[in-house]
Amino acid sequence: MKRDVGDVSSLVKDVSVILLDIEGTTTSISFVKNELFPYVRREVGAYLQSTWDTEDTRRDVAALTKLVQEDLKAGSSSSSSSSGAKPIPSTGDRQEVIVALEACVGALMDADSKAAPLKTLQGRMWRRAYREGAVTGHVYEDVVPALEKWRALDKRLYIYSSGSVEAQKLLFAHSCHGDILHYFSGHFDTSVGVKVEAKSYNNILSQLGCRGEQVLFITDLEKEAIAAQEAGMRAVLSVRQGTAPLTQPCPFPTIASFCELTQGDSDAPSTPKRPRVEAEGKEVVKGDIQKDGNKNINTEEHKNIKKNERQKNEGEGKEIVKGDIEKDGKEKESLLGDI
Repeated sequence: MKRDVGDVSSLVKDVSVILLDIEGTTTSISFVKNELFPYVRREVGAYLQSTWDTEDTRRDVAALTKLVQEDLKAGSSSSSSSSGAKPIPSTGDRQEVIVALEACVGALMDADSKAAPLKTLQGRMWRRAYREGAVTGHVYEDVVPALEKWRALDKRLYIYSSGSVEAQKLLFAHSCHGDILHYFSGHFDTSVGVKVEAKSYNNILSQLGCRGEQVLFITDLEKEAIAAQEAGMRAVLSVRQGTAPLTQPCPFPTIASFCELTQGDSDAPSTPKRPRVEAEGKEVVKGDIQKDGNKNINTEEHKNIKKNERQKNEGEGKEIVKGDIEKDGKEKESLLGDI
């Protein structure tokens, strides 16, 4: 169930921190699914081959090997892990190990694993891809204007994604709108906990040094919104193309664009314009102000008022034209004044 736009935009006014998910919120799900993930599957073998002797890759290989071994011990099968990954040989020909690692990465991705070793490797590969121009980060058109408005309102902006902090920074530093990384005060990944558990959001609150009601979390997944709410945060669900269907009735306010959260954020009432006075010294007489905003100029009533005022001021050698426009029956104002 979608709440009134006014109610949604008021949520921003009541918080000091806005915490954003990426996939399905700031960025198209199809970008991650159709560009980032296929790049890893396609290039992981070549990447490992070219970086095999670096410290980063040695750590990544060790972490992936340990992950699969622990998964195998926890499961009942000795031939493959619960994710489908096969054991990685600890010794042998480099190419043989790389082939096993390729299969491991593919199996983990097939299982939609959020394991830190996988995310770290993906992040390093995307760093190369972004820097070489092989990929450009997608960010919805409505996101950057919203970030600008919120920063102008002194809101602190943070990202919380299952992707590594490095992957997050790369996406926003190499986005289709240029480098927009400067809008964010910080980033969180699964090192604070998984996104469907309330304790993860409590960890974030602890690091931010604020109370739950001071934070608005925007995500496309109900389970994440529920976890954030359990930690005391406010939550809004992002409904974009490709996002998961929502429970009906939905227990959270929903948006299809960040524009719905920025309406009225910086809109101050405009100063009423004064009526134009003719330069030639002609009289300007405003007519009756109607409820629909139209004006009746020089009505019979105002002609009589004009005549009376002239008679009163004949001895002063000048004409003063005043009307009897009243505000709530209390205050009379000049027809030439602010209305």
